[in-house]
Amino acid sequence: MGIFQIVAVGILGAVLAIIVKKQHPEMALLMTITASVIIFMMVMPMLAEVVGLFRHIGDLAGEQTTYVTLALRVIGVAYMAELGASVCSDAGETAIATKIDMAGRVIILIMAMPVIMDIVRIVMGLLP
Repeated sequence: MGIFQIVAVGILGAVLAIIVKKQHPEMALLMTITASVIIFMMVMPMLAEVVGLFRHIGDLAGEQTTYVTLALRVIGVAYMAELGASVCSDAGETAIATKIDMAGRVIILIMAMPVIMDIVRIVMGLLP
């Protein structure tokens, strides 16, 4: 799947939503969500390749696979939060979109705490 197909689906979805919006706003929202989901599904195989590459890097890293796994999880949370926030923004629900975005950031921060603690321990161990 290439960028041209993804852009075509996006433009088609946007044009259809704009055309339908005047008569049936709720259908326009459904078209927007459908186009978003189709684009996400088109990108999934590419994300699977990236995950495979990260796993290979993790295998090369040996015992440091925890960090690679964490990086994959953080990327997953970031993408899902962005998708949810974008759909809510498109629906005109910016307050909900903001909360989804904030929740994603908090979850990422919580997930990163073990790494932050490791960095603090290393720095504290270097200090006289």
